[in-house]
Amino acid sequence: MTSTPHVVVAGTRRTWSPEQKRAILTEADDPTTTASEVARRHGLHSSLLFRWRRALRAGVSALETSSRPSFVPLALPAPPSAIREEPNRPGAIEIELAGGHRLRAEAGAEVALLQGVIAMLLGR
Repeated sequence: MTSTPHVVVAGTRRTWSPEQKRAILTEADDPTTTASEVARRHGLHSSLLFRWRRALRAGVSALETSSRPSFVPLALPAPPSAIREEPNRPGAIEIELAGGHRLRAEAGAEVALLQGVIAMLLGR
């Protein structure tokens, strides 16, 4: 077996027709040659050959279609309304914690007490 330099043409993106892909894959399936040799002869990377082969064997129509992404419509539910159960009083604060816990404190509440309640609600 002779050693030939590995040449891959990568200047621009090329497109291959489905017929060209099938012909190259048929050539690569020949037991007297290897996929790497066929890839070198056609100036492409051998991983592309294996990708084409996988797509063909999986029955994916990737050989006939372009590589444009397909989009699935998505409908999200409306955000929950921010209805307050109790109106805020002047001089009061409301702290909303993760997990849906809500703590209301009047102005002048003891900071250490609030810290303890918050730690207990968060499970720390």
